[in-house]
Amino acid sequence: MPALKPVLLAALLSAALLPGGSVSAEEPAATGRTETLDGLARIVGAQAGIVLYCRKFYSVDDAVSDGLSRTARRALEAAMGHHRAEATIATEGRRVADTIATVGADQWCADQRDILNTDGIRVFVD
Repeated sequence: MPALKPVLLAALLSAALLPGGSVSAEEPAATGRTETLDGLARIVGAQAGIVLYCRKFYSVDDAVSDGLSRTARRALEAAMGHHRAEATIATEGRRVADTIATVGADQWCADQRDILNTDGIRVFVD
């Protein structure tokens, strides 16, 4: 099953139904907006990775994880539109899967736990 996890991660993220705005590189606020949209996509990707990979190492608060993912997805949909948000999430899913494959699930999950449990968000229970 480990070989299927990157595929499942990409499928899970690409199945996120989300709708649009546009970001122009020429707009002064575009950089900040792009960073925000990238951050939202990373939240969705991280939560999918946590759900698929980290449960064998740590207890995960499903309500917190699901809430983060849903909130980020809604914001992406509102800002980008369905198709662009879906494509952005799928791309992020592939990036997360590649990162996990490179560093290993145990290290990636430990890093996520350190990041998420120090910012006041308790995705990991233990």
